[in-house]
Amino acid sequence: MIRNLVRAAILFVCPVSLSAQAALYPPGTVQMTPEIDLGLQAVPLIVPEKFADIVPRDLTLNLPPDFSVKVFAAGLAGPRMMAWDPDGVLHVANMKAGGADEFEPSSNSSSQIVALPDWDGDGVADTAIVAADGLRWANGLAFYQGDMYVADTHQIVRFIDRDGDLVYEEREVFADKIPTASTPHITRTIVIDEGSGLFYLSVGSTCDVCREGNPERATVLQFNADGTGRRIFATGLRNAIGLALHPVTRELWGTNNGHSERVNTLPPEWIDIIRDGGFYGWPFAYAYQTYIDFSRTGSYRRMLPLSQEDSLLVQSMERPVALVAAHVAPMGIHFYAEDRFPSQYHNAAFVAYRAGFRGPDPGHKIVALFADLDGSNVRVGDFLTGFWPAPPDQATIWGKPVGVTTDREGSLYLTSDWINHLVLKVEYHGPSTAVLEEEALAQAQGISLEQNYPNPFNHGTVIRFTLAESQEVELSIYDLTGQKVATLLSGTRTAGVYRIGWDGRDDRERDLGSGLYLYRLRTGTQVETRKLLLLK
Repeated sequence: MIRNLVRAAILFVCPVSLSAQAALYPPGTVQMTPEIDLGLQAVPLIVPEKFADIVPRDLTLNLPPDFSVKVFAAGLAGPRMMAWDPDGVLHVANMKAGGADEFEPSSNSSSQIVALPDWDGDGVADTAIVAADGLRWANGLAFYQGDMYVADTHQIVRFIDRDGDLVYEEREVFADKIPTASTPHITRTIVIDEGSGLFYLSVGSTCDVCREGNPERATVLQFNADGTGRRIFATGLRNAIGLALHPVTRELWGTNNGHSERVNTLPPEWIDIIRDGGFYGWPFAYAYQTYIDFSRTGSYRRMLPLSQEDSLLVQSMERPVALVAAHVAPMGIHFYAEDRFPSQYHNAAFVAYRAGFRGPDPGHKIVALFADLDGSNVRVGDFLTGFWPAPPDQATIWGKPVGVTTDREGSLYLTSDWINHLVLKVEYHGPSTAVLEEEALAQAQGISLEQNYPNPFNHGTVIRFTLAESQEVELSIYDLTGQKVATLLSGTRTAGVYRIGWDGRDDRERDLGSGLYLYRLRTGTQVETRKLLLLK
């Protein structure tokens, strides 16, 4: 009977069969991600007086309604990725501090990590403190258990600040002999999963299209928190500069810069979930198992003949979550987990495009990517544009976005690492998600349990409920026999709106099988129950 119920639910919720879905998106095809219009409007770039001699006047950018943008920090040298320390101070990799042109390090190239405290809370960095220097080509950084970890081109370095003055007096090598080269892909990005203590590091290729001699090239590497367990996590990534963990599923996502095929529209760049053991195409294919045209140039022809092993790797490629325009050079990716922006942006990914002049999209912008938790139903829309074109009296391109992050209050920050070397802050001035939820709460009576989203789900889902007053509450998962399999929340909670994630595992951290389950919200006086469908 349970099997019939599950089958009926699948037919009801998923009227398109898996075979039909595959027919709509067969291997060897390129299907670009649908674009949506976020209603951008021109707004002036607010330049604080302290930066008036550094940043040009009369610059404008384009943002959705009720957003503004201002300069948070200027006078830097190639600011790239950013991270917040435990005290809420923004740190940025000042990658070209020692002198370098846009693409190449100079002979005396030296990178820094710069701390940008905003002690007076006016939304502008008070000063720039060199937190760490003597690095070769620092691009990414992350904090773990109070210490700062920096991804240099050839190693991961751990920095310790014992007196809390934002100057890191102690340093030690966390991981050494990271594959490096003088060009083209010399930057490294680091992400740390604080829950599992796992470190992830992207390592680009040494060429446009070639067979690498070092197996750690064109990969994402994984390390344990003590530096042990170094292994190749995923392969076939020509240059995955952007890495981020999804706030609900905790899956690793990445952005990739594709090869330089002559046709301006090919290959599309991708944004995807980086899976353990996954192969992502390079140097044989792109998109969804679409082979590179090896006849186009002499260097590409050297790849031939392809072996059976090469072909099997291509056949293992999964459909990418998102394909976007060729040559836009997606950089940083950051998931918005705050409540300040409108609700549509909750758990959306913001992605920086650093380039675009070689392809069909002008690029040089920030886009918002919306998707279900499993990466389906994806859409992408321009969120911040205007770095190109600029006002007539300015250079054609006046900024190149790279890093993206958000602060505790939910404002968005982005870096421009060339032409104008800036950290910009994007703020929202309309009614926040939290305010709207409070208004809804004021009208609510008792408890309100909403349908989980997405449903059906595979990797993770979110259950949202509202409490009108403080009370004892329990949120649990039951199978169809009435057996409780997981308790997601238990105890006294104040009035408010709650979002609880569930990854499809029971209380003993075991994966549950596919099927219908019930989730029940119980208080002292009320009980509400809904159904959800887990598909493995």
